Amino acid sequence: MDQRFKENTARNESLMLCDRYWLGNGRWVRAEGQDLLQTEPKTHEWCGTRYPIWMKETPPKFIGEEVARDACVVGLQGPCAQTLPIKIKKCVGYNVYYLTPPTSCFKAYCFRTPPTEVVQQPEVSYHFVMVEGKTAIQQLQFICSFTAKDDYYYQVVWYIEDTPVVVKDTVKKDLLRNTDLGYDDKDATKGYQKLGINIKCSVRLKVVTEGPPGPFSEISKNFFAGIEVVSTRVTIKRDEPHGYIEVKLTVPFGCPIMSDGKVENCGLDIEMNVPRDPEKCSSDIKVAKTLLSQGKNCGFRIFQNDWQRKVTLPIAFIDTPEYNLILPDSPDGAFRIGMITGQKEGSPEWSGIELQDVYVHVQIETTACNSNNGYRRQPYCVCAVAVRAGADVFVIDRCPYKPVRIKYLSCKENLLDARKLYEKVYRIYFPSGTYVDASLEDYTGVQTINVYVYPSKSDHDRTGGLCGTLNGNMLDDFMDRDGNLLRNNEAFNQHWSLREAAFLGNMNEDQLNALPRWKNDAFYCTCPYKQVSGNKPKEIRECSEDTIVKCAKEDNPALNKNKCQIRNKRSAVKLFSYKMFQRQDIKLSEFTDTEEINLSRMKREAEVNWTRERAREFCNNFIKQSQTYKACSRVPSVSPDSLIENCVLDIMMTNSTIWAAGSREALRTTCTKELSQNTTLKEVTEEGKPSIAEQVKKIACTNECSGHGICINGTCKCDEDFGAKDCSMDMNKPPVVYGVNIEEGGLCDKRTCQKALVEGYGFLDMDTLKCLLTGFHVTENKTVVGDVMEHMVQAEHDSIAEVFCPLGPARRRRSVPRGFVQGITLSVANNGRNFSTHHTIYVLDGVCQDTVNVSGDIQFTLRVGYCYISGKCYGDGSIHETEECVACNTEKSTTEWSKVDGCGVVTEAVDDKLEVKGNLKPEGGSFPTTIVITVLVSGLVLAALVTSVVLYYKMKRSAR
Repeated sequence: MDQRFKENTARNESLMLCDRYWLGNGRWVRAEGQDLLQTEPKTHEWCGTRYPIWMKETPPKFIGEEVARDACVVGLQGPCAQTLPIKIKKCVGYNVYYLTPPTSCFKAYCFRTPPTEVVQQPEVSYHFVMVEGKTAIQQLQFICSFTAKDDYYYQVVWYIEDTPVVVKDTVKKDLLRNTDLGYDDKDATKGYQKLGINIKCSVRLKVVTEGPPGPFSEISKNFFAGIEVVSTRVTIKRDEPHGYIEVKLTVPFGCPIMSDGKVENCGLDIEMNVPRDPEKCSSDIKVAKTLLSQGKNCGFRIFQNDWQRKVTLPIAFIDTPEYNLILPDSPDGAFRIGMITGQKEGSPEWSGIELQDVYVHVQIETTACNSNNGYRRQPYCVCAVAVRAGADVFVIDRCPYKPVRIKYLSCKENLLDARKLYEKVYRIYFPSGTYVDASLEDYTGVQTINVYVYPSKSDHDRTGGLCGTLNGNMLDDFMDRDGNLLRNNEAFNQHWSLREAAFLGNMNEDQLNALPRWKNDAFYCTCPYKQVSGNKPKEIRECSEDTIVKCAKEDNPALNKNKCQIRNKRSAVKLFSYKMFQRQDIKLSEFTDTEEINLSRMKREAEVNWTRERAREFCNNFIKQSQTYKACSRVPSVSPDSLIENCVLDIMMTNSTIWAAGSREALRTTCTKELSQNTTLKEVTEEGKPSIAEQVKKIACTNECSGHGICINGTCKCDEDFGAKDCSMDMNKPPVVYGVNIEEGGLCDKRTCQKALVEGYGFLDMDTLKCLLTGFHVTENKTVVGDVMEHMVQAEHDSIAEVFCPLGPARRRRSVPRGFVQGITLSVANNGRNFSTHHTIYVLDGVCQDTVNVSGDIQFTLRVGYCYISGKCYGDGSIHETEECVACNTEKSTTEWSKVDGCGVVTEAVDDKLEVKGNLKPEGGSFPTTIVITVLVSGLVLAALVTSVVLYYKMKRSAR
């Protein structure tokens, strides 16, 4: 090809080109940087042959276009003595020719001479251009930067993801901006359509705009235009489950341009998802909650002013309680985090860009969870336990001489998650995955709470207090708060004891409000499991500081937080001036001793002088003959020997066997915990035989059903008249009720009073748990007036110490109430028959009703500036709903509507119209209905009278 330029004059036939033979019957030829000569060769322009072949027409203009042309063969008869059919197809950066061979020599195709100079390797840069529209906006364009000369024309070819897609027109140096790569949403051969792409360019030059181009420059280095994920692989540890994702923009995004020429500091949203199977309860990855879309979606927002800053987003591993780490079904067991940009108005090139996935690997170190080296779990005799995380406090308090409490005292941060396993066992989860089991135990003459703390992986080497340091080293357990080792057991116990005033359960509101908040830097959210589509972000599924998946806890119902004493958001309802009573007024002596409430107890044992040998014999028989022992002896790593030893120590310390059942139950709880967390025990190892976990669950029942039922498939079937999960409660004995709505002092605002909270002890979670409601009305001095209505409703069980009674039936109005305030008396029965003592609450409208102290008696009154008419509150000056001439006028009456002075009075008659004086003007400005009817009737009577007179005279005349 390098000898076919027109200036090549070959006078020696041996040097002349001939295309008759080397083209065969015709072949495709690539013309690198050249094109077939398109002007008639002069007599001295031989193109290295005797008879040049050229083309009158132009090559195709569009990439991929193929055209047929006629090539002219110069001959003795003229410049186009003969024609040859050829084809031309335009490719990116060059053309290919299908050349037909000439019939004789010396004839050859003539191509134009290309330049030989090569442009230096260019670089890709960018700048903004302004795009006009309803609102002008910045748009990104890319520049192929190189050193240009005035003498040449330049052609730029743009590559997107290594494919040449955009070929720019040939231009002079001063028009190089026309070769920039811009956005084009319709034609991919004219511009980019989406960012998040690799861009590069190459340049070649021409001497004349239609002349052959020179060789292409070396292609520029790849330029990634979009959002770069700096950390595509993140490794975090299971016991330190936090890491970071880092992303960075490589180019800025455009923003609207205001009318004053200033650029708005707009933002770009990046949304996240963690693919997983939503039907499975498995571990997950959570992402720190940010301000994206005001709490919608997981993700973050980048503002234009900060586009050059690297964004660091915290992530966390959210675990399951099992020992084994449950990983996703991916080839390398990594969690994948997907990221995509949100819809950016006015910039579709930035919308829906999928970022590079981030893979999170979770590492784990395993050790035996239960050892067989004589570790003992001592049952501590406690009457109250308080659990705190940050500013949240949950308490279980059954200490003597005060009402039992099982409730949240503070839930400002929603960190704690208290759940009811059954009436007498509660589990409180910490955000770390650690949980506390509190079991209410009733032995002969003793009421206590057995507390078991089950640490999580993140608690390793981070514990203190009576439980010691969780690190496998028994020598550093007796530490004080400053990390000093205490050698004396008594000093250790004394150091960690609390004064009664410091106990969380005894704190007042000011002390609870002063508790320091959770110190975690980030609030983590569970992201959607699939990519978010559309421009309306969806709600985040779950946000918390938890490091254990929520689904792992959902087998047990959560306790109600509605009556939490300290909350983040306080009620907007007006407070009443006085309560009917105060919580401190309730004395347990007013009720039956709770030791005997609802409990089916064993007879007190005869006095025996126990020896260690006799105690060991008893404990061996008591525990090893139980169904619990038979079931749990098959569970590896659960050693009954330490619990038998505890049973012996309890007998020797108390000279009584009343604690033996506690050791047996401790064996069951240790066993069931191992079953829930050791996934190996859930595997079927022998065909046709259930797993160890299933075998144990079938025969291990809580407290061996307390001797009042039989264990069937792990569930107690209680004898008649006995209830609770362990059949320990006598249903014929009514529960004890201390009070209703105690925190509100027996009051309830009608705007929020949908349920009443009944506090007491002995409530069973059964279908037969009923509330008996008696509704009535009272005057301001509490005198009962009107009808008394009775309703029985299903109670809502929250704990053994609290139930909710729906008030709907009792509050439903059937007529205008005669009294001032509604009262409701409530009592509760476990079996729907034997009801507790009754307690009364009063339902007030906090808008206009209040309480008042009359010589020590709490009564009711109307707030100043209000009327109370037909059971509703109206502010002074409020107009009647249908009659605009009556209103609430507190100076005239607070119980009846008052006439509005001057409303609806006509002072003079106009023409023949009827004059009305002193009547109320009805709605719409028309006459009162009674006036209109009177006028119509009078007219009809007058017409009838006239008609009768006329008929009478006609009849009289006819008679004559």
